[in-house]
Amino acid sequence: MLTNTASQEELLILENWASLCDENLEVFETFKKVTAESTAEPILVNLEEKTNNIWEKASKKNTDSKKKIRTVFKYAACLFILASLALSVFYYPQQEKEKSDEVIAEAPSFIIRENKPGQKTKIFLPDGSVAYLNSSSSIKYLSGFVGDERRVFLAGEGFFEVAKDKSKPFIVESRSVETIALGTAFNVKAFEGEVEIRISLVEGEVSVNQLSTTENALILKPGKELLLSPDSNKFLEQDFDLEDAIGWKEGKLVFTRANLSEVKLRLERWYGVQIDFKGEVPSNWKVTTVYENQSLKNVLTDLQYSRKFAYEIKHSNVTLTF
Repeated sequence: MLTNTASQEELLILENWASLCDENLEVFETFKKVTAESTAEPILVNLEEKTNNIWEKASKKNTDSKKKIRTVFKYAACLFILASLALSVFYYPQQEKEKSDEVIAEAPSFIIRENKPGQKTKIFLPDGSVAYLNSSSSIKYLSGFVGDERRVFLAGEGFFEVAKDKSKPFIVESRSVETIALGTAFNVKAFEGEVEIRISLVEGEVSVNQLSTTENALILKPGKELLLSPDSNKFLEQDFDLEDAIGWKEGKLVFTRANLSEVKLRLERWYGVQIDFKGEVPSNWKVTTVYENQSLKNVLTDLQYSRKFAYEIKHSNVTLTF
């Protein structure tokens, strides 16, 4: 009866047995209560123990003259166990699936795009914005830009053409600075290991804030750039040369009064090589020039005119001897 599998004859025997005395009725009602229990515990917890207790109690209350009733009762108890087992097989996979779905829904994934040295890419973001990523740089953002903002984490250098959405600001977080825009185009240069952070605004308007303090905040206008130096820890606003700031996006390697250390670092990132110096390295070398879509060999040959040195290229290792 309790599992909806007993026959009419078996139901009648059980009901007659329960009506013989108060003790039988107590056992029968206890059995009904166990099958109707609904708790947060797994369905089969203590099930065998509860069934045995019921049967033990029933055995003590009745004589051997009730063999037929006893057999039916055992049969009903077995059916109870089987029905509970079947229910648990359905219940637990379903419950685990629901938990799994909840975890997936609550944990949106991050998308990471990374450029190796010598590699540059154009990336289309989920909102229609476009990111140009320089070599030795990476960006990270939530899939689908989940939430009330469009936040991109930048390491290195990137140029962003932002799709307009006033209800959902576009934010680039780079080292200790975040740049907030609604619809604009700007360049952020924030390589680890370099002293300065540069944010150059081409069009639109951006608000730049320093994450560690509320004192440093600045709104940039087109043609202006922000410099942050760890030495002063203050924002400096100045004009900038467009080719110098974003020439890399068009395949231009631009040097503006660059010393040898800067030239070395830029060449390593641009071509994906390792450069070593030998001999007496000059300390006062300044380079101002532009190379557009040139090979490393052509660049080094041209640089030889400003300073005398010999170079050797072996795969990704380059040696300059002064």
